[in-house]
Amino acid sequence: MESLQIARIWAAAAWADDKLHPREAEALRRFIEASSDLDAEGRQAALALLDRKPAVELAEVERLHPDARQGVLRAALGIVKLDGKVTPDEEDWLARLRAQLGLDQTTVAKIQTES
Repeated sequence: MESLQIARIWAAAAWADDKLHPREAEALRRFIEASSDLDAEGRQAALALLDRKPAVELAEVERLHPDARQGVLRAALGIVKLDGKVTPDEEDWLARLRAQLGLDQTTVAKIQTES
């Protein structure tokens, strides 16, 4: 159920400024609906992320496959920009996420340039 872990991290990024913008919610909902590895219980847990800020330990990303870690960073960068602004709280959260991902600086720089 890697998709549930990813959804939790995306939701934490989206909620980092203590509000979930409708565009952020829609992007998260599309991800959840497209995730084929979620069973009914997992899908229900993922959809609950739309209602409240999740308590996420960023160390969770260490359990993800390295390719998924890159995807998480791309998505987190994208989702915080969906409402048209990146707040200081979101910047702080992204900095903590980057530190936990264990990606080399070249990869992180490339992803940030692309986003």
